[in-house]
Amino acid sequence: MSFHHSLFRNESVLVPEYIPATTPHRGVQMRELEAYFQGVAERPQNISQNVLLHGPVGSGKTMMAKKLGLTLEKKAATYGNRVKFLHVNCRIDRSLVAILNKGLRSLGHVYPSRGLSFEELLQAMLEELRRDRTHLMVAFDEVDSLVESDPSSLYTITRIREISQDAQVFSSLLISKTLDYVKMVDLSTLSSLQWNAISLDPYSAEQLYDILLSRCQQAFREGSVDDGSIQMAAELASIYGDARYAIELIYRAGKLAEMTDSDKVMPEHVRRAKTSLPPQFRKEELVYLDKHQRVMLMAISGMLQKSDSAFTTIGEVEKNYNALCESMGIAPNHHTQIWNDVNELARKGIIETQLSGKGFRGRTTMIGLSMVSAEQLIEELHKEA
Repeated sequence: MSFHHSLFRNESVLVPEYIPATTPHRGVQMRELEAYFQGVAERPQNISQNVLLHGPVGSGKTMMAKKLGLTLEKKAATYGNRVKFLHVNCRIDRSLVAILNKGLRSLGHVYPSRGLSFEELLQAMLEELRRDRTHLMVAFDEVDSLVESDPSSLYTITRIREISQDAQVFSSLLISKTLDYVKMVDLSTLSSLQWNAISLDPYSAEQLYDILLSRCQQAFREGSVDDGSIQMAAELASIYGDARYAIELIYRAGKLAEMTDSDKVMPEHVRRAKTSLPPQFRKEELVYLDKHQRVMLMAISGMLQKSDSAFTTIGEVEKNYNALCESMGIAPNHHTQIWNDVNELARKGIIETQLSGKGFRGRTTMIGLSMVSAEQLIEELHKEA
């Protein structure tokens, strides 16, 4: 590797564990979440809280929970109180016994992992919290996994405040993709739930662009990321509304740019990064294409490989397609059939089409590659030739 300097200024901004200073397009929900736990910060011995936070993968749930934990601990300290935040992933810690042990360790108390019943561990944790004058707030991430393995666990979580009547020492945040898990529990559990629920929608392409722009400005050196690359990563991730996926795409694209000694992260790097993340381009789709569709793909991928843009116009594609046909001794299709082939390739997910925006006279169809890099597509087309 011979590049002179790294394109990155601070890679840690693009890792899943990073907690951003600002939360683009989650400000309203973040303020709502903090408002629910304001009483815990002010009067932790008198108030406990339980909130349900749900939304699809990559919608910001874990990030919001961890940011809340930091805020809550600091805010409580300003009131002279001690609140301890603990984040657990219920796919890893699949029982309340494991979670209680983790809670005790986070407080600096070690209890034997075997030999104590759940009730004994719970009483030990509550006594330690009262003795330390500490309020423990646990974020149960993917809580549906815990409820699936033990439906009674949700009842226990919601009833802890009643067990500790003399001093409130425990609050919870229940995080899940949906609220379907509540259908697994009985009526007594449902009645004990505080139905303070915050719902998160998937991010749009525009919202993902804002998130990526904010991260890229911190993560990369100035001028190291082409704006078209950020737009492409946002568009690709908007299929799922997933910020985590968008951030991973731009991070991998940055690494690929460095490995190829590029001085800037370009759309082709994003396309190549996309091929290493699921869902991946299905090479078998190429087998079923006719001769003209294959030439069309060669025209598109050849142009995009040489271009700094994420898209090219259908007019340029048609011109390049006609030139390729002539060089190969093939009679080209007429405009109507070319249009039909473009639509068919888009339907198969091999190419992406969208209408042009600013900078173009009138409206024209823009063509790009989202599921595969131009370089990889050219290689696959040559293999099949």
